[in-house]
Amino acid sequence: MKGDTIVKTDLRPKSSLLLLFGLLLLISCTGNVVYNDYVAIPGQGWESHDGKEFVITLPANDSYDINLFVRHGSLYQYSNLWLFVDHISPDNVVTTDTVNIILADAYGNWQGKGWGNSHQVEVNIAHKQPLDSGVHVVRLNQAMREYKLRGIANIGVSVEKSR
Repeated sequence: MKGDTIVKTDLRPKSSLLLLFGLLLLISCTGNVVYNDYVAIPGQGWESHDGKEFVITLPANDSYDINLFVRHGSLYQYSNLWLFVDHISPDNVVTTDTVNIILADAYGNWQGKGWGNSHQVEVNIAHKQPLDSGVHVVRLNQAMREYKLRGIANIGVSVEKSR
């Protein structure tokens, strides 16, 4: 093996470029998100009168996509979740809607993402919705005809600028 040449290469510049590319990709994917938050639901259950509020400040008059997400455990007893959704605009106009979020198919298979005992479903409730700038409040109440609903871990809201 005399005469073989060992060539050393420095991988740091390539690694740095990959890291930079990954960060740029991450930033570009989340660039339209204006608001994203969730709240935990107490382990003993979500009481029907216990509304979860999300205070959202929109920077400009524009069109937005509004998404709800639900995290639940495998022991949740139903295949869906009914919610009362109140939207309070910056000029205090209240709009109420009822939303049915499907959590499992007709065969009992959980929808959405997750593994083990945790599952998350995200649904769009408004697409390209024109909204004024200012402070908006979204209030979510469970509407499942049970005073204390067990098995829901988190509930959340995400708002993105429409593309």
